[in-house]
Amino acid sequence: MKRLILIIAVLVGILSLGAQAVKLAYVNTDRLLLDSNEAAEVARLFALDKQNWTNQVKQMDEEIKRMERDFEIRKLTMNDATKRETQSRIDTKKSEAGRLLEEYFGDNGKAEQRYKELIDPLTAKIDALIKKTAQDEKYTMIFDVSMGVILYALPTLDITEQILLELNKDTVKPTSPEMPPINPSATGNQDGNKPTGGYEEPKKP
Repeated sequence: MKRLILIIAVLVGILSLGAQAVKLAYVNTDRLLLDSNEAAEVARLFALDKQNWTNQVKQMDEEIKRMERDFEIRKLTMNDATKRETQSRIDTKKSEAGRLLEEYFGDNGKAEQRYKELIDPLTAKIDALIKKTAQDEKYTMIFDVSMGVILYALPTLDITEQILLELNKDTVKPTSPEMPPINPSATGNQDGNKPTGGYEEPKKP
């Protein structure tokens, strides 16, 4: 709500300059992060890394299950000392699996860091293209409709396609059939601004 009030206040200030001086447009950064060739490549690369980490965690989980099954079969023939030693090995392996899961998929884990490493150059490029378009075509202000504060605007003000064409100009979209889409939604930061794109934490196996 505060963001909407701020934008309205800015618009009132702009309009007070006179209609002749105002040139507005809007862009959908969510669409840019879904449809651009580079976004598709980010999704492909991230999916490969995520699958590799998930496989490692699953392999360790399967090893723990095997150890537990073996223990259940053999424990009737074990003395107390051997039982304690075997259970200790299982518990140690479970702790290792938990640490590995946290290392890959926990807060600020490898998955989150890798996604940021891949997506940051793209969001920076999108921001630069929007600013360049604004300067080249003398826009007074360009809004982002993905922020959810524009209730109505003429379709002729939408420059998303123009930015997307420029973004894809020197790139080729990957053709991998298993490539998942990027989820551009992100939690707003403390000042209420929605970042361009964001990391969606992978589901833990």
